[in-house]
Amino acid sequence: MQTLKRIALVAAAALLAATIVPLRPVAADSLYDELGQKAGITKVLVDMVGFIADDGRINHFFAHADIPHLEGELVDQVCYVSGGPCTYTGKSMQDAHKGMDIKEADFNALVEDLQKAMYKNDVPLPVQNHLIAALAPLFDSVTYK
Repeated sequence: MQTLKRIALVAAAALLAATIVPLRPVAADSLYDELGQKAGITKVLVDMVGFIADDGRINHFFAHADIPHLEGELVDQVCYVSGGPCTYTGKSMQDAHKGMDIKEADFNALVEDLQKAMYKNDVPLPVQNHLIAALAPLFDSVTYK
């Protein structure tokens, strides 16, 4: 449990950076490879979606989602952001989350579910932190009202 608290603190720090760092892919042959390339990213995100389904804090946001489509979009987005060869062609984060009234606590719950999925898949803590920092700039777009 101590590890999850430490990860939560790192996630909070990464979220603070969200207002400073624009979302852009990281260098190839770094985070993408550390995550196990597309196969590793897919495993983590499928597990994350499973954790979200069981998470009463946020699962209502996904009640009507096309789960296979959502998983595919998430994989492409994380693949792209981590420096992989994928292209994200989904909606902008503002458009995808418009009118959902997502609060900071909701965003943090999703990050916790991502952390659990990375932990389940033996993603090393420095790699987890690197991914969270790469995704943190989405905070402002996802909590768009």
